[in-house]
Amino acid sequence: MVELRHEQRTMLWTLAMHAHDAAAERPILGDRYAADLLARVEDPPDLGVSLGGNTPLICARAKLIDDAARTWLARHDEAVVLHLGCGLDSRVLRLDPGPGVQWFDVDQEPVIDLRRRLYASEPSTTVAGDVTDPSLYDRFPAELPRLVIAEGLLMYLDPAGVAAVVDHALTPGSTLVADTVAPWVTWVAGLQPAMRAADAGFRSSSVDLARVAPHLVDELSLVDATATRTSGLTSTAVRVFALLPGGRDAMVLQTYER
Repeated sequence: MVELRHEQRTMLWTLAMHAHDAAAERPILGDRYAADLLARVEDPPDLGVSLGGNTPLICARAKLIDDAARTWLARHDEAVVLHLGCGLDSRVLRLDPGPGVQWFDVDQEPVIDLRRRLYASEPSTTVAGDVTDPSLYDRFPAELPRLVIAEGLLMYLDPAGVAAVVDHALTPGSTLVADTVAPWVTWVAGLQPAMRAADAGFRSSSVDLARVAPHLVDELSLVDATATRTSGLTSTAVRVFALLPGGRDAMVLQTYER
């Protein structure tokens, strides 16, 4: 059994949310691989009401990142993709990149160990390492166009860690697609019982990323994206939340180019 600690445990929450969404009548992401992967997990998480309520937001985030990556890949027949903090995500299967794309799924060693056990046939090159370690990036081709995906990752790093990822993952001409949170969310997240039980927390925000990131080319509100991809009471509640001070920018998806 692989022991997951701290923020590593949150990837199981994401997987469960993907599976729950895929079973819905009108899925947002429609990850058809999630349920099978979740069934192989020895102790799958019980999301409960609190975590389960985040499912539309997390799946809208994944959908927008999929769309951004698909658009980028359509312009690059030969390229490198670094999926940092990949967890158990099946993005490489969902996007099915062409033969000229070298896709690397990168995460900490226990996560990669579990990923290799759960995937019957690993669809990408998996790399275990610390994303803040400069030497990690010596393992990837530097001469090809590079897309760096950081989903649900940067907020768990301190500002120095965010700077390290930006400095070392982004080669000249590369693109970064990453979600980040408003400063006030870092505090609120610490009140989440599941986060406290996992001894995990947010350590940086959109302000920290903006200080070190290159040219910002796009920004999308994930709150707005959730509102437009849901209906009924859920959509209404999210739209009302977006009207509150700081609500719309609570979580955003940003695209940077170097």
